[in-house]
Amino acid sequence: MPVSFQQIRSQIKEKGPAAVHRQKMLEERIEEAFALLKLYQNDLDSLHSLVDRAAAVDADLRCAVPGAQPLTLTIPTPAAGLPLVILAADGSQINPDRHNQVEFGVINTGAVRFAPGESPQEIVESKLLLGDDLQLASGPMTEEFVALLRDLYERTLLAKLAEKETLPVVTLTDGQLELFRRPEQSREFDSRFDEYLESLRRLCQVQAVTAGYVDRPKGDLVVRLLELTMVSAADLQKVHQLRPLRWVLDAFLFERILGPGQRSTVFRILSSSSSKFPQDLALHFFYINVGDERRTHLARVEIPAWVAQHDLLLDRLHAALIAQARPLSSRPYPYAIHRAHEVAVVRLEEKDQINDMIAQEYHALGLPLGDRSNKQIAKDNSGKRTRHS
Repeated sequence: MPVSFQQIRSQIKEKGPAAVHRQKMLEERIEEAFALLKLYQNDLDSLHSLVDRAAAVDADLRCAVPGAQPLTLTIPTPAAGLPLVILAADGSQINPDRHNQVEFGVINTGAVRFAPGESPQEIVESKLLLGDDLQLASGPMTEEFVALLRDLYERTLLAKLAEKETLPVVTLTDGQLELFRRPEQSREFDSRFDEYLESLRRLCQVQAVTAGYVDRPKGDLVVRLLELTMVSAADLQKVHQLRPLRWVLDAFLFERILGPGQRSTVFRILSSSSSKFPQDLALHFFYINVGDERRTHLARVEIPAWVAQHDLLLDRLHAALIAQARPLSSRPYPYAIHRAHEVAVVRLEEKDQINDMIAQEYHALGLPLGDRSNKQIAKDNSGKRTRHS
């Protein structure tokens, strides 16, 4: 049956007053957060001490750590430097599905290379997950683990490509650099995480600028830092429960500060996950306004320590991101990442073709084939097939 729009409309009416109240409260909290940002913009020693004390009592503390520059510092777009190569990678996947005739997965990694005076070059690497590949020590491979492999393969491909270049290199991926895991997958995660770190080290060795681009960011790491100033010493260990600035996002603050083409100062990420990165690869971030005078458009850019601590590399990244956003100026977003996504995406008909290829090979080898589940057959017959990418 279709959705009952009458019921939905009634619920919207019921929830409307609460939304009005929440918006009013949010606006008040944004003002409070912005006042704290200005108040502590130069009091970096106090903030560092607060973070140290909070981290000592809360192992799960997650917040930004300021660097040596004022919190409200803005950096304009630097002048274009030496010619450079832009490498962008993105990944798409087919998740293993027990309802199919043959259970398999695919990770498709696409990359695009932009070099001065050359036509863009597309690179694709496709990895089939079949048979033993789908079994982890903790049980069947999950969608979360497939996503982890996708992130790993993106970074590994970029490292391999960057090592071949002679010009300065900027590598871009969509999304954050920080990796998360489920506790029950710790052994497999640790093994793959070590490979992820190794790919970052390879990028560091060739001094490739490496960045993860988060469009329309919903993070609140800087806000969580400011919240530490609002609670007593006794409450530091439960500040993540109190959340006096709940619903306030970092973007609400930096969209007031950053003009077109400007970026913020650099912050370090403190979290239980990022602590697994060694010091030379420690994760940092900044905010950047890739919009124009008509409309602000913020992004959060995550970078490893070797980029964060090198002004030349930061300027190279900053200038590249502004230049990359221009081709899609109505909806600013790095063109290279957009192209990499187009290269990597796996379409439904490709998924069907891979299934047929596996079935043909199994038949040739005399291996038994399963049947689609009754659930999948019913879905297919009702025209409710979905895209796996």
